[in-house]
Amino acid sequence: MKTFDLIEYQRDARSRKQPRELFALWEEVCRHYDRGLIGQYDLEEMKAVIWPNLHALSLLKNAIDHSFQKNAA
Repeated sequence: MKTFDLIEYQRDARSRKQPRELFALWEEVCRHYDRGLIGQYDLEEMKAVIWPNLHALSLLKNAIDHSFQKNAA
């Protein structure tokens, strides 16, 4: 596991566009936290970057799926 650098991880989170990649990054951050390698502050900072991106991607996917269902009917 690579050393945790908050700025680097935040940059990485902002560059990822796939939900699977964001979940994988979140899992990695959680492992750092569970092992005591990072504190609550770093965890919350990463949550503030990752979760809004996941939410936006989820809304986009739902809109796309809905448009396909509409066209199929």
